Amino acid sequence: MKKRNRVVAVLSYIFLVTSSFVMMYPVLFMALGAFTTQERFLDTVILPVPNTLNVEVFKAALNAGMWGAYKFTLLRCFFYITVTLLVGLIGGYIFSKMQFPGRNRVFLLFLSGMVMPGILMLVPMYLLMAWFPLVGGNNILGQGGSGFIRTWPVLFVYGWVPPFAIFLLKQSYDMIPPEYEDAARIDGAGMFTIIFRIYRPLLWPPIVALIIITFLGTWNDYLWPSMTIAGNPRYYPVAYATQQIAFQIGEWSPVGTTHYPSAMVRSFLATWPPAAVYFLLQRYFVQGMVSSGLKG
Repeated sequence: MKKRNRVVAVLSYIFLVTSSFVMMYPVLFMALGAFTTQERFLDTVILPVPNTLNVEVFKAALNAGMWGAYKFTLLRCFFYITVTLLVGLIGGYIFSKMQFPGRNRVFLLFLSGMVMPGILMLVPMYLLMAWFPLVGGNNILGQGGSGFIRTWPVLFVYGWVPPFAIFLLKQSYDMIPPEYEDAARIDGAGMFTIIFRIYRPLLWPPIVALIIITFLGTWNDYLWPSMTIAGNPRYYPVAYATQQIAFQIGEWSPVGTTHYPSAMVRSFLATWPPAAVYFLLQRYFVQGMVSSGLKG
């Protein structure tokens, strides 16, 4: 029996190591390729072997627009993280701790937003932004101009009520005993004091989970900016700017002339921030999922 368990353990480790390498190989290839020269990259067999820091290529990438995309994308991330946490904390409290007619029906209505694929909302959202009244040359009926299209507000005026944030924090509120709130109300605390000074410290794991999810989703946002902000490079997010800059400087040239290390540098600059955020906060992410009842 012990021999069998030992064999199973060895096979399990072999499987885990192999699968981990398969998943990490593209990322490792990209990271190493960003620090090689074109000639050395073309001689690659399994993995590129760096022979330079490639500082000039990194500087060229940042000067070509990546630095501006970094700042604008970080601003979007901060904005949407703030909105998501505020709406989630208040909405979760309302549906968990407050009693009012139709509460469960309204909550199910919010949950329906999680079931509907986001891609179905792209065309209605685009038309809403384009026909927004009294904006971008539009009249009161939303005609005659372009609305928010190709302006920076189009990347900030949607998604203010995230159903998943309300659901996640509502589940977490449900697991906190009501005695905390009762004691606070005896001391004269109001609703917002209870939410942000009593419950918020107790909800740290799911809050961090929401920060990670919102940051990753906003940082990697590509489809919506490609539909609405194309033609205004001042407000390109990182994901969209990476592709557009590559086209501008000719990285994706005819076969045989592509400068691969430069393409790897741009991909490296676009991917390391979300990876760093996740690895730094991953233990809180797991705690947040478990504490809200979303066990895998």
